Amino acid sequence: MLVPDNDKNDVALTDKQQTFLDALFGEAQGDPKLAGEIAGYADYHTPLKSLKDEIIDRAEKLLAAFAPRASMGMINALQEDGSTPGASIRMEAAKQILDRVGLAKREKVDINAKVAHGIFILPPKDNA
Repeated sequence: MLVPDNDKNDVALTDKQQTFLDALFGEAQGDPKLAGEIAGYADYHTPLKSLKDEIIDRAEKLLAAFAPRASMGMINALQEDGSTPGASIRMEAAKQILDRVGLAKREKVDINAKVAHGIFILPPKDNA
């Protein structure tokens, strides 16, 4: 499985935290309990709380890495004759991945505003 690189140099991770992240996105296949066991944590909730931002960052990179595959899957499904079972499920999964990496369908919003410009003449102020 593809493991995103940690390119955030300002985040100092301990060896145990690094092992947890590598296991979470590697052999544990996203299972935090198994990743915690591999890294040697007694309670897997501890690294989840402290590494929340790093986990989200790596998950975004992982989805971005699979965006080309999702795109090609959608194109291939369009070219098939319909005999492949589960094509609609794969199309929906590809759509979800592309949506999450920011390649969602674009909607055009037409905003027309009619502004009536006019001049208002006010009566003079009474200085009394």
